[in-house]
Amino acid sequence: MAGNLVKEDSSSVQDLQDPRITCSGHKRKKSTPEINKDYRERKKEEVEKLKAETEELKKSKFHLDGQAFQLRMDLEETREENINLKIVEKSQSEHHQQEIQALKEEHAQEMLERDRELNALKEEHERQMWLIELGNMNNPMETPAPAQAATYFNSNHFASQMA
Repeated sequence: MAGNLVKEDSSSVQDLQDPRITCSGHKRKKSTPEINKDYRERKKEEVEKLKAETEELKKSKFHLDGQAFQLRMDLEETREENINLKIVEKSQSEHHQQEIQALKEEHAQEMLERDRELNALKEEHERQMWLIELGNMNNPMETPAPAQAATYFNSNHFASQMA
């Protein structure tokens, strides 16, 4: 009968107050005000925990918003840098193309000048060769006489020996 709460006997009330008995699984029934008080305390603790978590989440959100803002700013800055680099690259490319075109034109001009000089040298050479040939035709005595004499001598000498 120690655990029987239905009976209002003095021994059972004493049994409920005895720690040896209450620790063995027998608990006394709480009154409604005690239950309400415990409920309010639990809810108050839960609300405080939720408030702390909410505050922590707000701080985290604020921190993440700051990071997101910084990332957007960095992204915008990177985009601007990329655009500027593309503009510089394009202008340098156009500048290089202009330089290449100018060098090609300069090279073509140099080649024309070289061809003119070469043609002038060829013409001068041909003119000098023509003058030499013209001189040889006008003055046959200036031809190499020893070679001519040797040719006549050999044929005369050979003819005299045959006779």
